[in-house]
Amino acid sequence: MGRYQKDRKTDSWVREAERRLGHRFRRPDLLRAALTHPSVSTEGRTFERLEFLGDAILTFLLGLHLYQSHPDFAPGRLTRVRASVVNRTTLARAASQLGLPALLRLGKGEEPGGRERISVCAAAFEAVVAALYLDRGLATVRTFLKQHLLPLCIPNDTLDPKSELQMYVQAALRVVPRYRLHRHRGPPHAPRFEVEVEVGGHKLTKGQGGSRREAERSAARAALATIRRDPNILGSSSE
Repeated sequence: MGRYQKDRKTDSWVREAERRLGHRFRRPDLLRAALTHPSVSTEGRTFERLEFLGDAILTFLLGLHLYQSHPDFAPGRLTRVRASVVNRTTLARAASQLGLPALLRLGKGEEPGGRERISVCAAAFEAVVAALYLDRGLATVRTFLKQHLLPLCIPNDTLDPKSELQMYVQAALRVVPRYRLHRHRGPPHAPRFEVEVEVGGHKLTKGQGGSRREAERSAARAALATIRRDPNILGSSSE
């Protein structure tokens, strides 16, 4: 522990990060790693492993929060709301409000725009969550999230059909739906598009609309109805 205390006295960067986070670390090395981009070092003392752990902690704690605060929500609705909350845009916004982008240590190849990228900021936030957990435990992380993430979250359980279909398919088969234009007919002022949606190379359903986007949504909506009638169809689609 003496080495960590010595580091604290000489590392103004760590002290500034602690000030912004409102947390004094027992192990400043965790905080250093959480704010160090992989482009700086190849020795593993970067935020990559912490990001992995932070993502799991966020998924658990946000899931627990939603489960406790919305006892009337069905499982599918809870999943959709959590997906609307735990996303890179919200995490990056939380990181920015904490001032984390300015504290990130980046390699020369990532400057000057790297610290403003949504993916980098979101990863840093997840890594900080993991660092807080390893340093102090879940109770500290829950308090931190209540202060710095939950106020930014606007739960939304109304996904568009394409997003909802992609969520189901990725969870079941780890692939994404593909949309293929099957037919385009009609005059320029009143076109009609017909689109097929495929899952794992298997044609699932078709949809029509006055634009290709509308036809894709129609196909996705039909696919969701088919899946709800027969959830096993995704398994047969992968054959």
